[in-house]
Amino acid sequence: MYNKNMPEYFLILLGLFLVTLYLHWYFKIKIFKSFGQLLIFNGTNLFLATVWDQYAIFRGHWSFNETFLLGPKIGYMPIEEFLFVLVLSFFALTFYKILDSGKLRKRPEQ
Repeated sequence: MYNKNMPEYFLILLGLFLVTLYLHWYFKIKIFKSFGQLLIFNGTNLFLATVWDQYAIFRGHWSFNETFLLGPKIGYMPIEEFLFVLVLSFFALTFYKILDSGKLRKRPEQ
């Protein structure tokens, strides 16, 4: 089931996840107040994205080049698409929290 070609989509997602994880650690970001909030957010996001993607792929609105995928699918969606939803949500929330915290503002010279 594993595709021996280069799984570029997965590698890009892995790179983005690792960079986001580092930023999350470096800036000491707290996104959710509880594990329950994390589950509700990701569960809702994953459900809505899955319904949308499955329908769009089924209707032929978009497709995926098998050469750049790992191979496994759930329904019409490659496993990387599920990871995309989770990784991009994590990235967006982390980046938003960094900007919102003001930790990127340049300090005035003393």
